[in-house]
Amino acid sequence: MTGSGVVKGRRRGGRPHSSSTPCLNFKDLAGLSFVVLDDIGAWKDVIGKEIKDAHFMYQDERDAMDEITLYSSFPYFTTNVTAADPSYHPVPANNWVERSIKGPKAELTIYVTVKRQRQTQVQPLVDRLKAAWAKLPTTPTTGGTNVLK
Repeated sequence: MTGSGVVKGRRRGGRPHSSSTPCLNFKDLAGLSFVVLDDIGAWKDVIGKEIKDAHFMYQDERDAMDEITLYSSFPYFTTNVTAADPSYHPVPANNWVERSIKGPKAELTIYVTVKRQRQTQVQPLVDRLKAAWAKLPTTPTTGGTNVLK
């Protein structure tokens, strides 16, 4: 499975929020402040290493994150997987711009390991995951395809 990074920010005429910028790389985000959900797994290490001089305001609770993103202009991160999370309530699109993050570190491969003796038992779940993964939304600027191998 591959997850793709996306940053969302309010339109203010400056970087990275300019509507004329179709995609960003991590260097474009240097020095900015972000509100970030604390439990983002491997993405936490990626953004910490790849976005130089950034300030991350981590939130433990999804509800707090939703409130902050609703009323502030801090950019925040989502992935193509975020929309599948039943606890995720997207901020209304009013004045928000979504930009894909491009580059070698902007996609994470997610691995699932299963013991061989359990493969037959787990295969129906794997098949359902593959079907669901292909239906996940792609980012509007990439128009790519989600692939679960």
